[in-house]
Amino acid sequence: MIYDVAVVGAGACGLTTAIFLNSKKTILFDSKTGAAKLSITGNNRCNITNLTDFDSFFDNYKPNGQFLRNSLSSFSQSDLIKFLKSLKIKTKTVKNRVVLENSTSKELSDKILKTAVKKTLFFPNTPIVDMKQDNELFILKTKKTTYKSKFVVLACGGMSYPQTGSNGLCYKTAAKIGHTIIKPAPFEVPFCSENTKNLQGLSFSNVELTLKIDKKKIKTKGDIIFTHFGISGPAILKLSENDFKNAELIIKLINKDEDEIKQRLLNYKGKAKNLIKKFLSVRFVDSNIKTEKYAKELSKKDINQILDTIFRFSMDVKKCSFDRAFVTKGGVSLKEINPKTMESNIIKNLFFCGEIMDIQGSIGGFNLQAAFSTGFLTAKTINARINNNRH
Repeated sequence: MIYDVAVVGAGACGLTTAIFLNSKKTILFDSKTGAAKLSITGNNRCNITNLTDFDSFFDNYKPNGQFLRNSLSSFSQSDLIKFLKSLKIKTKTVKNRVVLENSTSKELSDKILKTAVKKTLFFPNTPIVDMKQDNELFILKTKKTTYKSKFVVLACGGMSYPQTGSNGLCYKTAAKIGHTIIKPAPFEVPFCSENTKNLQGLSFSNVELTLKIDKKKIKTKGDIIFTHFGISGPAILKLSENDFKNAELIIKLINKDEDEIKQRLLNYKGKAKNLIKKFLSVRFVDSNIKTEKYAKELSKKDINQILDTIFRFSMDVKKCSFDRAFVTKGGVSLKEINPKTMESNIIKNLFFCGEIMDIQGSIGGFNLQAAFSTGFLTAKTINARINNNRH
């Protein structure tokens, strides 16, 4: 049998393509069970999209944001919200971020997957191991069978969270048929660091952070959480968008004036660490402030060490690997994809959408919007092509 469309990858963009395709002869493949990465996005509370105004929206995809202009025009933030509403998924807006209101990421992914499966012949746990084009038909091989299709959509993601199926196999497929792959790298990824296990689970809200990369300093504010492998949280993921191998992270842990804390130390009657426990957790203080001296016994060096711990807590950090990354930087070169159609400029009737392409956005809903928008535009283009071929 010859199918109209083969969609390879059942993540956000692949499922969107499948849902909006008009063809009843669509096959959908996934190397896992489908929507695995979507189901855990945002620790089960994903940012759906962002209501930043249209022109500023593309600044959040450096340096390739303008590539998405046609996609977002075809399927905007409001279109995405309406689509989710049709699936009975409610959203709310928090500081321009559109988030799930009463649902989890798992519930969202289950509904989108269920909707796509109703419209396609779905093959879960079936990776495509080889693909070629022969007489305008695509030949797709799995470990057991071969399928033929007129159109192919490569929507199989990048290399982040490989346990969900994004293992980079699609890069090899795209490269084999002539596409250039911009070297993948972890993006939106926690920082790995040594000696944080005793701080695991401690979180801090709206702290000031400075990332020192050689002589360069990058500052931000936001929420963080210590993990057994290092440090994560929205502020860390934002900082991870910068290129570096090794860096120093400096954290101001409390939103207080340093001179005020110093003066309170000088006047305190009890043990110095007991005063600090009024501002920081007992576990953090016991792990990082070792002195058992009374405040009046502190030397100038002791005071400076305590203040440095509170206001300039320092960690040597590096980006964690793909198994902890939320997004992949790099992928199929955008120079080889038509942004008006999502079709390959090299191979007719081959399409790309989502994270497999060399485009990545900041945290806050930008990557999911790109996935949904490029998936929709892909389906729209293929629908028009099939309709024209019938007439």
